[in-house]
Amino acid sequence: MSAKQSVRIGIDLGMTILLLFAYAFRITGDVAHEWIGISASVLFITHIIINRRWYKNILKGRYTLRRIIMTVVNIVLTLLVAVLLVSGLLLSRAVLSFLHLAGGLVLRQIHTTAAYMLLPFIGVHVGLHWGMFARVIGKNRYTLRIMRILAFLFAAFGVWSSFDRDMFSKLFLGFSFDYWPEERPALLFFAITLSIMAVYVFVTYYAMRALDNAGGGVKKETQN
Repeated sequence: MSAKQSVRIGIDLGMTILLLFAYAFRITGDVAHEWIGISASVLFITHIIINRRWYKNILKGRYTLRRIIMTVVNIVLTLLVAVLLVSGLLLSRAVLSFLHLAGGLVLRQIHTTAAYMLLPFIGVHVGLHWGMFARVIGKNRYTLRIMRILAFLFAAFGVWSSFDRDMFSKLFLGFSFDYWPEERPALLFFAITLSIMAVYVFVTYYAMRALDNAGGGVKKETQN
């Protein structure tokens, strides 16, 4: 693995970890939530800079169904992060407290909805690129089988988690408040949130494999 690939993976892992902690604001507290959100945004901007060639070539070349899906997902992700960053800064009561920004319930609802919309889109984004990781793991077929079983079980847990966390309301009904029962361990929150994302990774990866096998996709992975 080259140094450049290691940096890319490190940034992606960092964004994922920070995102999980950003969702846990009922556990971490508002001040930590704001700093975590800003840190995640910085990593996302860094991710865009590293993959700037993809954005430069967005109007070039032939568009397959896979590339269309990937382009739409990337654009939506960029817009969601922009909405999260702007609304988060306007809602700030710690980092930018000296500005005395108005904030408000409507802005909070926009911020929360955008945050939860981010989960499925990140899952789809990762699922579109999961073939690169699968090929590395696939060098050992027994390891690959075990990983497939574990991925299926974790995705199944994610389906349950989606109902447990009432994701439908969060995504489509303007759910502006969240909760986490104090009797539940914090570690479970992170497992549940990650498993919800895993559902979309799992479904996207196998849907694109089926598409590729049917001759409707392009097997070559692209950056970003």
